[in-house]
Amino acid sequence: MKYQLANDNISLCADSNGAEIISLVYDGRERLWQNETGEWSGHAPVLFPVCGKCSMIVNGREYPIEKHGFARKREFSVAERGRDFIAFRLLADEETKKVFPFDFAFTVRYRLLGNAVEVVYETENAGTEPLYFSCGGHESFALEKPIENYEVRFEREEKLIALVHDSEGRLTGGKILLSENGILPLRAEFFTGDSTLIFGNLQSRKATLYGNGRAVAQTEFEGFVNFLLWKTARANMICLEPWLNLPDTVGERKEFSRKTGVVCVPPKGKRIFMRKITYYE
Repeated sequence: MKYQLANDNISLCADSNGAEIISLVYDGRERLWQNETGEWSGHAPVLFPVCGKCSMIVNGREYPIEKHGFARKREFSVAERGRDFIAFRLLADEETKKVFPFDFAFTVRYRLLGNAVEVVYETENAGTEPLYFSCGGHESFALEKPIENYEVRFEREEKLIALVHDSEGRLTGGKILLSENGILPLRAEFFTGDSTLIFGNLQSRKATLYGNGRAVAQTEFEGFVNFLLWKTARANMICLEPWLNLPDTVGERKEFSRKTGVVCVPPKGKRIFMRKITYYE
């Protein structure tokens, strides 16, 4: 079911299927990708309990979890709702335990704050054993001009080293230095096929999308150290994606609990990760 939020600046539509924002209008313009080319039907998927191509091995048993996890395809209930906020909740059940053998309550909250959207991911351990999980964002940003007119500027001057991945999304161990000052001019050649720019262990916690020298949008991602850029070949958009975990490396056979970026929640405990996405005229 679709739900509308609004304040004096933003009109937002969120779907309980996947707890996904599917439309966001600011300054009279749609800011999310609407699949104009038919290449990608997503808008801003929620990634849980894994990001990317990440295997799920628990106590030596491998579970067949799919890329980006299952939350983006599950129906959430509505836990709270107001004019400018909403909270969606997903609980563990027999189906989730076939691929993710943990008891959990995962809540996604959206709140409009002026020209920004606050995003909160809350994961509660509803079981008696430690819960391990990851999560991340996959928001799209619609572009008015070809991608070569845009760049992403990180808040700190740092080396932007892209981690090379294979055709299935697993890391190969290769690295490519793309920038030494935290500013990345975007180019179509970065995104041929299903290519993704994967940056691990960043110091920055803010990234701003610029178009022709003007700020278009900014994403703040406190607590997330990995950041990805992705688009389909013909889509005039870019996804800015803060992740907790990185994809598997080729040939990796590691317990899920030992993967870098995977979070542990003790029984009856919870972990909260907050982000904010700001839009500009």
